[in-house]
Amino acid sequence: MDRYSDIFRFDSVVVERVTYAPNLYMPPHTDKLSRISIILDGTMNEAAGTDDVFATAGSLVIKPNHAVHENVFGNKPVKLLTIGFEDDSLFSRHFTKWQYISHPKIYVEAIGLWTKLLKIKKEADILVTLNFFSSIALPGENESPKVAFWVEQLKELLTHDLSESGNIAALSKKLSLHRVYMTRAFKKECGVSPVEFRKFTKIATAMLNLALTKETLATIAYDTGFADQSHMNREFRLHAGCTPASFRKMMNGS
Repeated sequence: MDRYSDIFRFDSVVVERVTYAPNLYMPPHTDKLSRISIILDGTMNEAAGTDDVFATAGSLVIKPNHAVHENVFGNKPVKLLTIGFEDDSLFSRHFTKWQYISHPKIYVEAIGLWTKLLKIKKEADILVTLNFFSSIALPGENESPKVAFWVEQLKELLTHDLSESGNIAALSKKLSLHRVYMTRAFKKECGVSPVEFRKFTKIATAMLNLALTKETLATIAYDTGFADQSHMNREFRLHAGCTPASFRKMMNGS
């Protein structure tokens, strides 16, 4: 089977957990529904018009139903969380074109949207939940192709060390930048401060570990830089609307 999915359907949205077979090729096509695809595991190359991206875990792709695109999947199963829009007006009021996004804050909020939709019992609550869209276009995101070289360096440093040991003052010194300038310029470019970028990277990494591994909650909390398991619990309740244990069950279909 090339595609497997669990479906949770409402009148206006379809919430799915999807797995694609490895090495699958999908020639140019359009989807019936406009869709947000959140990548949990595996890799895929997706091309739409002049845009061509190599998408990995930690990123998402936003696809209007009129966007012609093709896919080449990597050599392991590709696991996605998707939100399809039966009511396309809910999608088109926010998005008009194909977009690839790799940003920890948006990734965390997109997964949080998926988990909250999954728990909805009444169709009327969907519109309230979809307020997520108001924050998906971060200030500075994709505004300019000219990104200061040190921004990517700082992202790598923040991602490499998720603990608080790599404090912002030390990182600014390492990059030979004034701390205040670095923080302001980074936020203008990325929409979040360096501290926030690291926080959302922690949560995103914990989400992936919970979804894809059998590590204990305490181990995941430690490995992803949280002070302790209760700290991770608080962040999950805030951003995913559930505990890490409940999140793991949802990711595994139980």
